[in-house]
Amino acid sequence: MTVYWLMLLVPLVAGISPWKAKGALPNLQWFLYGAFLILIIGLRHEVGGDWQSYFENYSGLQGISFPEAMTEGSISKDYGFEAIHWVSLNYLNGIYATNLFCAMIFVAGLLRVCKHMPIPWLALVVAIPYLVIVVATGYTRQASAIGFIMWGMIDLMQGRQARFYMMVVLGTLFHKTALFMLPVGFLYTNSLTNLKNLFFFILFFFIAFAGFMAEHIARLTYYYVEDTQGMESSGAVIRVTMNVASALVFLYFRKHWAERYSDRALWTIYSITSLVMFPLAFVVSTTVDRMALYFLPMQLVILSRVPIFITSVYNRTIFILCVLVLYIGALFVWLNFGQHSSHWLPYRNFLFL
Repeated sequence: MTVYWLMLLVPLVAGISPWKAKGALPNLQWFLYGAFLILIIGLRHEVGGDWQSYFENYSGLQGISFPEAMTEGSISKDYGFEAIHWVSLNYLNGIYATNLFCAMIFVAGLLRVCKHMPIPWLALVVAIPYLVIVVATGYTRQASAIGFIMWGMIDLMQGRQARFYMMVVLGTLFHKTALFMLPVGFLYTNSLTNLKNLFFFILFFFIAFAGFMAEHIARLTYYYVEDTQGMESSGAVIRVTMNVASALVFLYFRKHWAERYSDRALWTIYSITSLVMFPLAFVVSTTVDRMALYFLPMQLVILSRVPIFITSVYNRTIFILCVLVLYIGALFVWLNFGQHSSHWLPYRNFLFL
């Protein structure tokens, strides 16, 4: 557990410390911590609930040509991930090189979001317990897709829609469910009160979705909807609830948000979608859980921005302390009582085998 607590305590201590770095030192600190996260995530050994499945499902990529790997040897049809994994299996050190590359993608997106927040260290603390420890060290393909989405999310917030869509496309090469983020960008940048825009959006999305994901849909439908006993996600309700809590905080400060930031509509979309997901989490838990992963970054943004709206120093301090206690508590409960946390314990690293 020591490694996991270090991942949380380093940004926490750096944030509350009275000593603040100046000049080029902050960038060096971010670089060193980013490198630390990449090594922890990328070089993990037998850590995460999906570790064994990556060995079993992708072993067929070894010893065959690249064209064969992208056709006969392809399992998930997530061609970006499979291309990297084929190179790793045949020319590098297998799953470790794959995980290291995917960790770079995820950490780059994560740190970009955090550094754009008014309280970067708080955003990072919020990210560690679930987004980093559980997702990044457990769901390699989807974590990579989320990394691309987080990188593009900053572009979307800054009005660069084309870059966001490009990141979504790259994300789909690692996990096709990233395609579900296209509507977020479209809804944010287009007025759907215009019936013409709404019609063409729905038409384009469903044609692209059906053509690109036809085979994948059948597999997802079976494992995530029909076979609910075998694929039930016991923590889905808790994780969706954390998104909902952030959504409610945002909606409460919605007017203040509009006075300072121009991206209120984006977080309104995130918040409403999270509220809709909550009742669905009781019905199709795994489906909602996996889709809710793309909405986890809203917690980083909302909870690190809201303190600047609170004028009272006392109330602002109480709010930040409540956030810290919530996420420290979440990590403690998951590590000690999580139904599947044993797959993450003890932590082992390739460098120390």
